[in-house]
Amino acid sequence: MAQPVTNLLINGINPVSVGGTGTTLKIFPFVPGASISVPSVKNGYLYIPGNAESNNQRLSVRANGNFQIGGDTSSPAFTLGLYAATFVGTVGTLISTPIYSQTFAGSGEGGTPGVNYYPWSLAADLCGDGLVAQQGQASQPQFFGSGLVQLLSASSVIDGTGATGTAGLVSGLTGINMNAAIPFGLAIGVTFSVSGSGNVANMYQFDISQ
Repeated sequence: MAQPVTNLLINGINPVSVGGTGTTLKIFPFVPGASISVPSVKNGYLYIPGNAESNNQRLSVRANGNFQIGGDTSSPAFTLGLYAATFVGTVGTLISTPIYSQTFAGSGEGGTPGVNYYPWSLAADLCGDGLVAQQGQASQPQFFGSGLVQLLSASSVIDGTGATGTAGLVSGLTGINMNAAIPFGLAIGVTFSVSGSGNVANMYQFDISQ
């Protein structure tokens, strides 16, 4: 059985959360932030293992959580997405086009804030083939590989409604060097179609297995 190689340091009693007003994309943050109980203001990226450890290896992503749509909204929709990021050193740049997403029409999902929660779950398999220096050529490396990342499969379920993704190349990930310290990163984000102070989404699991 594949074992997790990286995770966001969250668990069944210690989730990370996003929410509140606004209809723009909300990326789940790192934990911890300034202190153990305070999330970071930075995006919660999972770094793909570098130094060729993940080159042409199947990477399985899992994320699970729940959400609520506050009682001060009407006819809302909830979108869950898996996003990629490129890196220069440790500085990440989020790619705005999701690798995979599902939108749930939650017109009946509003309710009393803090009471009505609904589950979500996402899984995806990826594979990156990319630009690893041939052994013995460190001074003048000869590169091989496509430098591309493929989505092999993806699926999600939001409040009992399932969806699947289409296999293909991941938008925005080109020239990827799988021999870098951070070849690329992944993040989970959500969007509420209607702004509301009672909107909140929690994530209890986010990991990558190899």
